[in-house]
Amino acid sequence: MDPTAQPKQADPPEGRPGSPRAAVAMDRRALLRAGAGASPVLLTLVTRPVVAGTTCTVASSFVSVATWRSHNPAAASPQCTTRTCEDWLTDCSSSPRPSVLNGQVNSILGATFSGYNYAIIWQVLQNGGMGISQSGELGVLQHLLCLALNARSSTYMPAPGGVTQAYVAAVWQNYKLHFNRYQPGSGIDWDSSQVIAWARMLMYPSYV
Repeated sequence: MDPTAQPKQADPPEGRPGSPRAAVAMDRRALLRAGAGASPVLLTLVTRPVVAGTTCTVASSFVSVATWRSHNPAAASPQCTTRTCEDWLTDCSSSPRPSVLNGQVNSILGATFSGYNYAIIWQVLQNGGMGISQSGELGVLQHLLCLALNARSSTYMPAPGGVTQAYVAAVWQNYKLHFNRYQPGSGIDWDSSQVIAWARMLMYPSYV
């Protein structure tokens, strides 16, 4: 035995102050406290799974394009559909026109008290020759119609996740129920521009 050797101190039990696990836990708590102070909304996403760029992000998990990018650094784009609103707009003038475009808005998004309930889809998309809007109720309707049309087909939306036609219809109905604001709970309160931003993120490759 080496008389100069110092007695070895026992490692502290796991979970006690000074243990590796306790240090990790303290670091995690400190990180969450710092994140909560900087961005309360961001903290609500901590426990949610990271969404891949090929899987559609439901509205309740979307904060902003910048936040999506920070959570998905390896993904090139959050786009999860193969068609944009302009693609559907082009189909409105084709001959023959896809039959689904001859239906009423409520056939795709369900009935609400909107004045567009019984409007014909292709006419809504054409907007009297003005095309796709990026603001207001009409812009929300046009983008949700196109997103719902994409969700009807696995060709147009290969990995829908939770973004089904029924889900998109529920977003529209909630938006109209709350007088053109999307308020599904959990502190989410979106105006028209935020609903449009979410829909465009899913449909346009260069939106991020």
